[in-house]
Amino acid sequence: MSRLFIFLNIIFVLIANTTSLTEHNLKPKPKPKPHAIVIPVFKDTRSGLYYTNVTVGKPPIVANLVVDVRGSALWFECDTVGYNSTTSTPVPCGSRGCEQTKDKCSTCQAYLKSELTFNNQIATLINDDVMLSYTFPSSAYVAPKRPVRARIACRGYFEGFLSMLPAGTLGILGLGNSSTSFVSSLVSSYKLPFKVSLCLPSKPGNNPGSVYIGGSPNSKNFKGLLVSTPLISNRETIAHGEDYNYFIDVKSIEVNGKRLSFDHDLLKNKTGHWGRTKIKNVIPYTLLEGSIYKALVGAFSEKAKKQKAVYPFTDCFSYKSFGGKSLLGKETPVISLVLGGGAKWDIYGPNSLVKVNKKVVCLAYQEADEFESRFPIEIGGYQMEDNLVEFDLEASKFSFTSSLLRHNISCSPQR
Repeated sequence: MSRLFIFLNIIFVLIANTTSLTEHNLKPKPKPKPHAIVIPVFKDTRSGLYYTNVTVGKPPIVANLVVDVRGSALWFECDTVGYNSTTSTPVPCGSRGCEQTKDKCSTCQAYLKSELTFNNQIATLINDDVMLSYTFPSSAYVAPKRPVRARIACRGYFEGFLSMLPAGTLGILGLGNSSTSFVSSLVSSYKLPFKVSLCLPSKPGNNPGSVYIGGSPNSKNFKGLLVSTPLISNRETIAHGEDYNYFIDVKSIEVNGKRLSFDHDLLKNKTGHWGRTKIKNVIPYTLLEGSIYKALVGAFSEKAKKQKAVYPFTDCFSYKSFGGKSLLGKETPVISLVLGGGAKWDIYGPNSLVKVNKKVVCLAYQEADEFESRFPIEIGGYQMEDNLVEFDLEASKFSFTSSLLRHNISCSPQR
């Protein structure tokens, strides 16, 4: 009997240990760290700008926001959308992301900066849940949206303020590098690399492009396509408190490999001009200093027959002169920005010309107002469509693919 009892005890212990090990092994594995936060981007055809929609707080509100690569925060008019979230918490004065010290304020506030609104606007900084998607380190798969804690700016109602933005939008998703930055809060909270990538769509509709915070998409489609040049600072804009701008060093401009003739000192800092090339997606088309614009028009006029201008463009050409079939055809001149470090950003037909009707295409560049612009080149959104571009703030590097359409890829694939 005692032998049987001992045998049964041994069996019981073995079964208990096996069950315990099985239960231990069945415990859910921790979720992998996100590779990048992903935000959809849509094109507004009327304004030529780009926007996203975000869901914030509890009860949730949905706001359409203009995407501004230089903007200093994610902000919207909280009163206008009825924002009254129970999950929001104030950003403490004196804490990281608040420039005001504890003895100077009770609720952290900041001045919002965006060229769309002309003047700086004061807003209250808070943290709240924003519904965002993300990718995994080893996959291009985009996971369903989940609440992500992020810093946002809440501003009160100001009559006529939203009229400065495209119809239907209620604020701005700023992707600039500032103390109030939405990007900074995500990078810090989720231990992501300080990188912002854009893939802007060329067409309106339900197939958006994307913003990636933390790194470019893990896709074999982009391998080997990215070319890099240094991101540079501009001492004049820093002196004016605009250290959130993104600049690259354009050394010269070529059309089909031939260097344009203009005063290249314009591309350097000097009296009357701040030099450097600013990346600014909140203008539809690239702005060029007058003599640079005229040199570009001259190069295209050698290749094509001029046509009557179609607003808002000032220089248009016969589509037939460029083959009349595809703007990617060999008949369409290729514009090359020759950059610091030896890289070239090649701009092909779909990013340099706009087809306004079956017979006419117009140059998708505009001459800058000499009294308003202090920069020789300001790269607009149209020139970045269907290009993957990445701002790497850790390495001070700007990377780009040139037109993805040449590889049968777009920023807004069918989903």
